[in-house]
Amino acid sequence: MMKSLIGGVAALMLTAGAAAADEWEAIAVSDNAVMAVDWGSLRINGNTRQINTALVAVAPEPGQFDWATSLVDIDCSRTRYKTVRSSFFYIDGRSASDDFVGDGSWTNISPGALMDDVRSQVCAASPGKQGYFDDPQTFAINARRVMLEAN
Repeated sequence: MMKSLIGGVAALMLTAGAAAADEWEAIAVSDNAVMAVDWGSLRINGNTRQINTALVAVAPEPGQFDWATSLVDIDCSRTRYKTVRSSFFYIDGRSASDDFVGDGSWTNISPGALMDDVRSQVCAASPGKQGYFDDPQTFAINARRVMLEAN
């Protein structure tokens, strides 16, 4: 299953094409979700990286959000992150719930979790990295389609 999902994400990146303004790139995948980051939003402050992320649920429960964007701080010297704020959407772009504002507390990252993959790539990246999508909704629509086809 995971092999077909990884192939699906690779296909997702290829179907997007690449343009000069593209900033979003899928960098983490599980059986239930895909995560992307907006490389254009990457800010480096010592061992901390701040970046916008997008999470797409492959098959959300009825009434739940389809995708979310979050601004997160990642501590590259430790295995942890904190959510600054999140917004939740249905696949058509309508708001699915009130925005979430983080309380400033750090969350430990479990090995093998989606955020573990995000942390590894974000901490190794330098400013100026390019992605494949212009905006998170385009990423969400394409990720959902590719992931459902892979299943």
